[in-house]
This record gives sequence, C-alpha cells and structure tokens, in this order.
Amino acid sequence: MAAALSAAVDGASVLVLESENLIGGTTAISGGAVWVPNHRFSYGALGTDDSPEEARTYLLGQGRDQTLDHDIIDTFIDQAPKVARFVEEHTYLSWIPVAWPDYTSDIQGASSFRSLFPGPFAPSVLGDAAALVRPPKKSGMARNPLPLWLINGIQGVWMAGYAMIGSFLEACLVKGVDVRTEARVVRLGRSDAGVDAVDVQTAAGTRSVAVRKGVVIATGGFEDSDELTTRHLGKPFPIQVSPRGHRGDALALVEEVGADLVAIDQAWWQPGIQVPGEELDGRPISRLVQGERALPHTIMVNDAGERFANEAVSYNDLGAVMRTPDENGEMPNSSAWMIFDEYYHRRYSFLGVEPGGEYPANVYQAPTLEELAAKIGVDPDGLVRTVKAYNPEAAKGRDPWFGRGTSTFERFFGDHNPFLGRLSLNAWAPTFAERMRKRIAKLIGPVAGLVLGRVARARRPDRMRKQLVRPLVTLMRPALKNPATGALGPIDKPPYFAVRIETSAIGTIGGPRTDHQARVLDASGAVIPGLYAAGNAGGATTQGFYGGAGGTITLGMTFGYIAGRDAASR
Repeated sequence: MAAALSAAVDGASVLVLESENLIGGTTAISGGAVWVPNHRFSYGALGTDDSPEEARTYLLGQGRDQTLDHDIIDTFIDQAPKVARFVEEHTYLSWIPVAWPDYTSDIQGASSFRSLFPGPFAPSVLGDAAALVRPPKKSGMARNPLPLWLINGIQGVWMAGYAMIGSFLEACLVKGVDVRTEARVVRLGRSDAGVDAVDVQTAAGTRSVAVRKGVVIATGGFEDSDELTTRHLGKPFPIQVSPRGHRGDALALVEEVGADLVAIDQAWWQPGIQVPGEELDGRPISRLVQGERALPHTIMVNDAGERFANEAVSYNDLGAVMRTPDENGEMPNSSAWMIFDEYYHRRYSFLGVEPGGEYPANVYQAPTLEELAAKIGVDPDGLVRTVKAYNPEAAKGRDPWFGRGTSTFERFFGDHNPFLGRLSLNAWAPTFAERMRKRIAKLIGPVAGLVLGRVARARRPDRMRKQLVRPLVTLMRPALKNPATGALGPIDKPPYFAVRIETSAIGTIGGPRTDHQARVLDASGAVIPGLYAAGNAGGATTQGFYGGAGGTITLGMTFGYIAGRDAASR
C-alpha cells in the first residue's frame, strides 16, 4: 500500500493486486507500530532525543556492520522519518510516539522512544470500501504498560494495524489507485527491457496485464507453506499467527526472472498459544505470547523439564532459540511448556481470562509439579529439579543461567506498580482491578470514540499528539525503571499450571535480493529493470535483526515508498 500510494502521488497509474479477499495481511491484525529512528515527533513531551548516528550505531552493532548492506541501512535511517511524514500528509493517519524500549535495549545506540503507533482512524471516510479491510483478532495480553484495556474499549474508530491499513486504502482510492482482491499474480513477464507484464489469476481465469513503469512485489513471506518452511526452515510451523495467503508467491515469481535470493533461512519468529476454537479464515489461529512470559512466577521448559532460554527477551529472539537445531538436526525446544503457579493465576489476566478465572481446556492444572509433569508428558524429575534451583534465585531477582530481567526491555513488561506500590488495586485486588478497568472502558469507550473520530477526520496529527502523547508517556515511562523482581519470582504456590507454546512466525524474511532503491538484483548483482520488492517478500534489509516494536512493518513501508517513487520515475 505504501508503494501504491507513493507511486500514485507521483502521478503513476497504479493497480494493486491482492490474492486474498481482504486487504491488509498480517499488518491489519497487528499493533500497527512502525519503528522509526529519529522521527522527531513530540520529543519534548517524550523527554528524549535521537540522531541518525545513534540509529546507525544500534543497527550496525554486535557485528552487524560486517553483514548488513551499509547503503541500505543508511537509506532506511534517512528515509523512514520522511516516510512517516509523507503518510501523515497524504492519509488520515496520525502517528503516536510512546515509551517502548528497543528490543536489544541495552546496547550502544539503543533508545526507548522510536516506536510510533497508529492513531485512531474513522472508517466512515472509507464508505463501502471499509468492508475490504481485514479486521483485527483477539489479543488478551496479560500486562502492558500501554493501556490496551482502555484503547481496546474505544468504539466507533479503528485502532492499531486496522487503522493503518484503512488509512492507506482510503488514500490510495482517493488518488485513483485500482485495488483488486482475489487477484493472484502467477507469473512475471520479462523482455530485454525488463519486467513488463504480469499474469493475473482470478475467478474468471488468467489474463496478462501489461506493465509500463514496474512491478512491486509485497506479497509477504512463505510461513503458510509447509513445503517451503520444510525446505528452508527445517520443518513446518505447527501453528499459525498470521492470516492465510503467505504461500511464498514472491519466491516463485522472482526465480523465474533470474533474481538472486537472500536470507531464505530466516524468519520473524513468534511463539504462540493455540486456544481451542479460535479461528481466522476458517482455520485455527494462535495467540501471540509476549508480555505473559515476562511476568514473574513463570518459566518455560522443554520436554526434559529444563529451561533453555531467557523467557523475557523479545519474541523474535526467543523464537530463534526455540527453532535452533541441536547437533542431531532436531529442534528440542520448538515446542515448549509455560509453567506457572497459583500466584500467577490469581494475579494476572491470561488468554483473556481475568485473574483467578477458569482457563480454557488447553491449560493443564495439578496440585504438584510431579503430577503436572505427568499430565503434559514432561520429565518430572527434570521439572522438579529446574524449579527447585530456580526458585531461590528468582526470589532474589536473579537468573544466573540466562540473565532474565537484566535489560530494560525484559523488565518493561514485568509486574510493577510505580504509582501506588502495594496500595495499588493491581497489587491487593487484581480481579477487582481488572473488572473496574472493563467497566471504565465500557463507560468511556463510546464518548472517546466520538471525540477521537472527530479529531481523526480533521487530519490534525499535531493536535492528536498534543492530546495523547504526554498522558501516555506519563503512564508508560515508569515501566522503563521496573526492577528485576518484576520479571522474576518463585514458582511455589500450588496448584501449578502448564500451557503448550509452539514456535511460529509473523513472517518469513527470505526473498529476492534488493538494493537501497528496493530494486531486485540478479545473481551477478545487476538490477532487473522494472522489478522491486519490499517487506517480508524481499530485501531482508536487516537480515533478521528486529530493531524494536514495528521493526518489520517499517521496512515494508519505507522501502515500499521508495520502490513506488522509483517506479513512477521510470
């Protein structure tokens, strides 16, 4: 959508071909954040500063200066802030900066203020086209410094990724972009002049469409293909956290025209939990496991009953560990168990269940660790030994094995009540606090929706930020100082609980190699004229390094914008 909009703004005639019946893919059901270093929005209210040099130090740190393309990284750092402003200029979208640590939060160049979240979007401006946008799915995240309980209660406007896609679609339609759904590109036509045609498959058959300026491939990854995930990632994903349609079309299309492939064995990893009965597109869809595993009084173990990673790191880093093969080529941690106790059950919401509530059937319970291990098929001696060693260290806020709770990001989602401490409702009456939040959200939601919808339709992003940023940062900033004990705690209050966590991906990374203009390259490094790729379909800009919240969407948006402009200029 970013490529379509930038090309249309520059005067090109644009056709968007979407293989599914809805627009938006994984972005539409996501939080919709974009990670933009040096964005300059509301820096006074945030109390921060940033620079291209700091961003470059961060992105090229830890040895990445030896593996990443410096021209591509420099282009991203330079263009991403400009693209964010381009979006505000040409769509109804407003960016809301918040406090949110970079995922590798304690290395040189890291920041806690680079993520931008979409402000509310009034779907009335889309008219009938609103039905084309993929709606969001359930989240149920246990604790989050961002007040999702209130945001999710706002009625009458779209939020998060839903708002982002709605805004882009509206802007594209206004600019005359022709958007077709259930239209799958099955072949690229190439002549001596470059890519000059696409074959499009629809319910009416297959037809060839001539191309004058170029083709931008933004089809997503191949996480939905058992064949491709087995070939390139070792085995299929047992669960899915993204919608249908990510079949790897980009790989088939670009290989036929001689493109070089890169990072084909990489993915944006994401652990998930399959809740019985939850579906999307007629198949099971799993919930993401994020802040839940960073709370105290829980660990993750494999079938041997042993911990294998720092549970509080980013989902991408944890998923990478889970999918790492051993010396025999097996992945012993790809399917694991989250273990927690009654303290956790009574204190935190989990899978959409309020504290102390009844869990769905996929959550197992037993009065002892030995009995729990027997129920879930985990080695009982291993589990008891692991918990026995873990508990005294966790009670002191220490993890000598994996260092959990040592970074800002790991502590950010922890259990801490900075304003009232032990007097907080969360501390002494968590169930009552949860119910009160729901009542408040239900009461405020309709009124907030009316007000925010009016501001969104006015297209005054600075006014939107003036109203929202300072209150949000006031609520969120204290979480940056959470203590290690907010992420660590003993598992010693029976009964005990377990739920299976599988590894999936919010997208694969591999695809055609691209340059800093998002142009696809062949095996010799030469540009294939008229062919571009952006997002999870190609480029592998950071080779799997996840900068922070919105680190995937921002690459697609930035290099999609660049691709659209370059194509329009041909």
